[in-house]
Amino acid sequence: MSRKISLGAGIALAAVASAVTVSLTYVYAMNSFNEKMADVNERQAMYTKLSEIDQKVRQDYVGSIDEKTLEDAICTGYVAGLGDAGAKYYSAELFQQYQAGLTGKNVGVGVTTVQDEDGNMEIVDVLPGSAGEKAGLKKGDVVVALDGKEVVRLTYGEAVNKLDGQVGTTVELTVLRPAQEEGGTAETLSFTVTRAEYVQRSITSATINGNIGYLAVSQFREGADNQFNTELSALLKSGIAGLVIDLRNNSGGDMEVMAGMLDVLLPAGTMVSSRDSAGTVEVEYTSSANEIGIPISVLVNGSTYGAAELFAADIQDYKKGLVVGEQTAGRGEKQDIIQLSDGSAVMLSVAEYLRVGGDAFSGTGITPDVEKSLDEEQAALLARRQLAPENDAQVQAAVTALVQQGAAVSQLPGSSSQDASSEPAESGESDASSTAEGDSSSEPSSEAE
Repeated sequence: MSRKISLGAGIALAAVASAVTVSLTYVYAMNSFNEKMADVNERQAMYTKLSEIDQKVRQDYVGSIDEKTLEDAICTGYVAGLGDAGAKYYSAELFQQYQAGLTGKNVGVGVTTVQDEDGNMEIVDVLPGSAGEKAGLKKGDVVVALDGKEVVRLTYGEAVNKLDGQVGTTVELTVLRPAQEEGGTAETLSFTVTRAEYVQRSITSATINGNIGYLAVSQFREGADNQFNTELSALLKSGIAGLVIDLRNNSGGDMEVMAGMLDVLLPAGTMVSSRDSAGTVEVEYTSSANEIGIPISVLVNGSTYGAAELFAADIQDYKKGLVVGEQTAGRGEKQDIIQLSDGSAVMLSVAEYLRVGGDAFSGTGITPDVEKSLDEEQAALLARRQLAPENDAQVQAAVTALVQQGAAVSQLPGSSSQDASSEPAESGESDASSTAEGDSSSEPSSEAE
């Protein structure tokens, strides 16, 4: 049943509704305005405080001020104040180095180091053809000073950055070289190294335990997917019974490169998706239906980051293999680079990557299917590239996981027939370089610098 109302009453109701709408709109607009004004006032207070500090420093500070250094330090502090573990400010020079690193091409000495127990830099790898090799640096040398400044008086990151620079510039390294023979004495040597371009290699390939393929990925940098697929094809042609993919100490990198490796291991489906602050989910990369059909183990540890974590998660979620090792770092943020007008840049987290089921792993990491840790001695050897696969408890646990998946391993872990050494693939692309994010021991490591 409908009820009629008079024209006057209708006009009155419309007027009331309009007034209510205007009032609500006004309240919302005022609240929005007040919030924006509060933000403006807070920012103005920040600028005022910074200006006051600058004025007082220039008035009373007894030392000299390097304007560029001060500017970069202010920008670094601002980004650090966001509380975003993945955020970072790059000066123009450091941003150029960062971009070069993504392609694998860098300028510097061309060595990989770890921080030893004394706080110095132990060289664990000298890249073939690098400036460091040409100057005479050797694996095992300990860098104790750079351009006359003791390494222990620098942060490890500062020391690492000093090894890189512009082509043709020099850096003086004071090195402690251990005794070359029993009963000998250590030498203190000085090397003047002219920085030059070198190429970081991302993939190490080998056959272990008789018939098991082994691929170690140090970082997902440009071209690494092609290297990976080339090495994988060679291993498959050799008749391997299973595959161990080593992502320990992998600092992450380019998600597209990671997807290019993962595609051949998964069935058709989503490989990479992310969710932004508004809750919008974006599917970024999908796999085709061309996966290989052999047992797979993926090795991870506490220094497995970002793209490497999602790689392991996808293997788990699609049930394409077992993840072995330790809980990963939990750095699942998607980061964008914002380049500034002077050539510097800011890296910010803009979304979080998701597992196939829609769960984020930022802050929690990936839990292995098979948990296995290294003891302190093995962890130190791994950081120094001195841990052979047959003596690596995590690698052998990964091989055992292949057996659990049905792989017919010809030399079982712990058997007397197991080789005394593995056979690295003869590939110019192979490398076992470590990550800039550290390793499972207490000794930080760095990529080749």
